[in-house]
Amino acid sequence: MKKISLLLFFFIQFSVFAQLVQGEIKVKEQSKIEIQARNNLAVNLYADFRENKYPIQFSFTGNAIPLNSDKKIVVQFVLTTTVKKDGKVVGTTKRNPIPFFPGDMLMPVETFDFISILSNIQSNTDVTVSEIPKGNYEIILEAKPVNMKGEITAARLFLKI
Repeated sequence: MKKISLLLFFFIQFSVFAQLVQGEIKVKEQSKIEIQARNNLAVNLYADFRENKYPIQFSFTGNAIPLNSDKKIVVQFVLTTTVKKDGKVVGTTKRNPIPFFPGDMLMPVETFDFISILSNIQSNTDVTVSEIPKGNYEIILEAKPVNMKGEITAARLFLKI
């Protein structure tokens, strides 16, 4: 009985750890980066990302991931964006799961919602649209695999306005 229990234990442990993903999100090839804003307008920060001044790269590998119906490896991730101002969380968004193939890929800035969070921290008028209040910001970009073990190293962006 002990042998059966031990075998069952090892089988469960092997099954749980067999499907594993590992990877990282980087901005301009760094997991931590200080962003230099032209001014306090979120729209200009958005333009810097769109013009590839700060490319966002997501990469991951997988182990023992089952193939989908198209005979390809696909992993779903929940992408989370957290914005802190002077150490206090001012906004968090979480996207519905999105499927990705393993490998390296560039992500558009719209994948993460920090531009929207930054531009809506304060109420703005038509004249001050997209203004970001003065402060020290930390932006955390995360990807968590759905129904898989493993970890994707988050990217941290630091912005001073």
